[in-house]
Amino acid sequence: MTANNTLGLRIKSLREQANLDQAVLAEAVGTARSHLTNIERGRAKPGRDLLLAIAKFFSVSIDWLANGGDEKTHMEPVSPKEILLLNSFRKLPKDEAELHLNLILARISQGKEQ
Repeated sequence: MTANNTLGLRIKSLREQANLDQAVLAEAVGTARSHLTNIERGRAKPGRDLLLAIAKFFSVSIDWLANGGDEKTHMEPVSPKEILLLNSFRKLPKDEAELHLNLILARISQGKEQ
C-alpha cells in the first residue's frame, strides 16, 4: 500500500464517518469531486492547501492526515446541514454575513440566559 493510498483511505474513512458523499466534501474543501475520488483511490495526492482544507474540515492534524499514527485530534463530524450553512454564509455580502452572524450569536446568548 502506498503512502498516497493510505492518505486516501484516511480521507475516505473520515468522509464516510461524517456520512458525506464525495461531492459535498469536494465542494466544502474547494476541489472537484473527480480529484477527491482520485485522492481517495491513491491515484493523486492533494496539494498543501487542499490537505490543509481537508484537515481543518475534519478537525484533524495535517500530520495525522498525511502520516497516520495514534493521535488524530478528531472532533465530531460536520453534518451536511452545517456544510450547507457554511457554504451559504460564505456567499453572502460581508455586511449581510456580519448581520446574520450577530443574530445567531444573540440567539445563542438568549438561549443560555433562559
